[in-house]
Amino acid sequence: MFYAIGFFVSHRLPVPVVSVGNITLGGTGKTPTVVAIAHILHKLGKRPCIISRGYMRETTGTVVVSDGENVLVPWNEAGDEAFLMAQQLPTVPVIVDEVRYRGAILAMERFKCDVIILDDAFQHRAVERDLDIVLINSREPQEHYKMMPYGRLREPVWSLKRADLVIWSRADQSRPAATVRKWVHQRSLKSLKSGLSMTGTECLKGVKVFSFCGIGDPESFLFLLNQLNMEVIELQPFPDHHVYSESEIAQLKTKATSLGATHLVTTEKDWVKLPESERQDRYIRYVPVETVFLNNGEATLEKELKGLF
Repeated sequence: MFYAIGFFVSHRLPVPVVSVGNITLGGTGKTPTVVAIAHILHKLGKRPCIISRGYMRETTGTVVVSDGENVLVPWNEAGDEAFLMAQQLPTVPVIVDEVRYRGAILAMERFKCDVIILDDAFQHRAVERDLDIVLINSREPQEHYKMMPYGRLREPVWSLKRADLVIWSRADQSRPAATVRKWVHQRSLKSLKSGLSMTGTECLKGVKVFSFCGIGDPESFLFLLNQLNMEVIELQPFPDHHVYSESEIAQLKTKATSLGATHLVTTEKDWVKLPESERQDRYIRYVPVETVFLNNGEATLEKELKGLF
């Protein structure tokens, strides 16, 4: 509201800005979507840079997570999601800064970026954006569309009127709740659908596994494991962005072993936060996930991105 009435000022950057965000509390697939958008921009010959707040990091101020050649800081100084994006996008600079405008200025000056991707920025409007993308988890049930603390909404559904494009994530797993689906369609908002794909998991097909994760939508992780025909003995969920202690990992190993699991399986976002010794242990495996756009959705998104230049 304060931005709408001019009480707060939004800053215009000299390069196009793409914002990726949501209106609910986590679990919409922002991180793999940002990665996918960066890949498309690279394919278009652009030099993107990602600016993130760096949620749950142990630092403040401006931190260059990756210079587009090397990852420069550990995950706890970057935040798990920013660190993961830096690992998955070795040629894309990643900067964390709670003042996104400041981080974007550094990106342009130091790395000569010609397009900025703002991660998780729908509610953070201090930087004007040219393409405002909002992800909506198709698995989110109807009862979650209430404002916190009664539901999972960070802001009302009608705030979607600010969006240029809605991405129905997890659309390969479920149909969106009627409330938000009706609102989007009645206003003819541009939309497309996406799902998740796992790669490099052939060796785990048919294997008995014990799974754990600390993400916003743990049931979607279980859905994917079952799709890959893993024999999932149990899923142990933790809070989103959970930092694992050595004793917790030891307990997970003990329980998994006692139940006859061949492996502990987790997400890559969780795996990067494990102690080095555990990451070297072949008993714990992570499952790489990437966003896939359904029904020619990637072509639609590429057209929107091309229109920025």
